[in-house]
Amino acid sequence: MKAVAIILAAGEARRMGHPKALIEHEGGKSFLQSLASTFGKAGAMVLGVVGKDSELVRDQHPGLDLVEAERWQEGPLLAMKAGIEAALESGADVVLLHPVDMPALRASTLKSLLKMVDGAGPDESLRPEFEGAPGWPLVLSRSAAERLRASEGQQVDPALTAMKVRRVPVKDPGVVVNINTPETYERLFGTQPKLAPPPKRRGKRGTGPSTSNVSDLGGSSSPAPMAAASDE
Repeated sequence: MKAVAIILAAGEARRMGHPKALIEHEGGKSFLQSLASTFGKAGAMVLGVVGKDSELVRDQHPGLDLVEAERWQEGPLLAMKAGIEAALESGADVVLLHPVDMPALRASTLKSLLKMVDGAGPDESLRPEFEGAPGWPLVLSRSAAERLRASEGQQVDPALTAMKVRRVPVKDPGVVVNINTPETYERLFGTQPKLAPPPKRRGKRGTGPSTSNVSDLGGSSSPAPMAAASDE
């Protein structure tokens, strides 16, 4: 089974003030680098979807496969479709969709979700939830991914309404922790949002903000709605 993770990083990030893909997460890694590492540990190929500030993101992540969402301004669903098309062309059996501003999920959670979807029906999709709150990633069979790619409109929620999305309870608060505002970042890391250092100057692990306190949010984490994929 070939799993391809699509990290959605095409939006404008107006509230954060910096491209979210470039913001430091831990150990000098950006949000995008941290997520690529996590999905890679779970055995998934990683594709990043970029739009706004795409050249900056490419310069910061020379080792990652990035797909251009040329119509990213028209809505999050079109950015998803750009990634899905690339994933299907690469031969994906399973597609995982995940916003770049949610870098705290665990590889063990992804491994569990991939095992579940491997044994699920051909049209079924999975979505993790933490303490009743819907989270990410959205895990799609190839058939479900093709249906999402063929859907009409520009918004994600209507496109998913007709799909079989099964909610899966998990013990990982990272599936719902959405770091999409400066206030959330400062609450978690104790500093204002800052850019990860360029690749050649990246420091040792532990020199940047740590994710250890993300779990402190626990059940108080705000649900991660589908709108999170807009990467505003």
